[in-house]
Formats: sequence, C-alpha cells, structure tokens
Amino acid sequence: MTDDIQNPTADLSDYDWLEFECFASKVDSEGFTYAYENYSPDFEATDMQELASDMGKFRAYFRANAGLVEQWYDAIGGERACDLHNAHVDETRQRANDACLWGVRCTDGYVVHEPSESERDAFVAATLANPSYRQPAALLRRDVPGGEWVETVIAEAASASSNA
Repeated sequence: MTDDIQNPTADLSDYDWLEFECFASKVDSEGFTYAYENYSPDFEATDMQELASDMGKFRAYFRANAGLVEQWYDAIGGERACDLHNAHVDETRQRANDACLWGVRCTDGYVVHEPSESERDAFVAATLANPSYRQPAALLRRDVPGGEWVETVIAEAASASSNA
C-alpha cells in the first residue's frame, strides 16, 4: 500500500513523511498549538524526534514545509493521498498496540492494549465496577513487544491474588 508514495522530501523517510502529513491534517482542523499538544508527531528518525520535541523549532520547520503537503496531494491525487493517510494511521495504531506488554481480552473477544500493568489493572477495575461497559475475561501479558499473549482468566487471577 505504501510503496511509491512519491515522498516529496529528501530528508524524511516515507514513514516520517506520512507522519508529517497526518500532523498537517490535524493542524488544518485544530490549529498548530492544539495539534502539537494533543497529536504531536511520533517520528522514527532521531533528528526529527529531537526537532519535534521543541514546539518553537518544530513550528518553524512546519511552516517551512507545510506547502509540500498540498503539492503532494496534487501530485499523487486526493484518493491515493487519503488511502496512504489512512494506511499510515492504521500502521501507527498497530505499532502502538504491538508496543504494549499488557492487555485485557474482553468477553466479546476484543483486546484492550495497555502500556503498563497498573493501567491494565485500573481498566479491569473500572469495567468490573460498571456492568454496562465491555467486560474483561482475561488478563494478558507478553514478554516482548508484538509477542504472543500469555493469558490468565479473570476468575483464576482473582483466586490467585486471594490465595497470596
């Protein structure tokens, strides 16, 4: 899907170009400051990560390069640009989920990914306290990002903690 995206920059990888394009989309609808504070780009390249960590420097970079986004849309076509944008959003979400070592499998099969054990446990407590929420069936953990889940059924987890 993302082969030959016609990246108009010499200094950004295709992933980082699409990250910049997605950020530009947020700026169009939310304004720079709000987009920066709530949807800050997550670049792969360390030099871009460093640049993006300083709002003033990144604003200057954004202003200098924002015009490339419209040029890119015109060159690649709106439908292809939209497809690439959506594929990048999906890839970013998948990367974030794969990075999580903790999760919950709900009774309907849906998996909630959490960045820490304490956040996973807080999610479970909140859902068990409100039966109208999607209910947890099993606690999940994995040893490496993107690895296989090891599952503990909620009833087993409760009895193990009460026996401790």
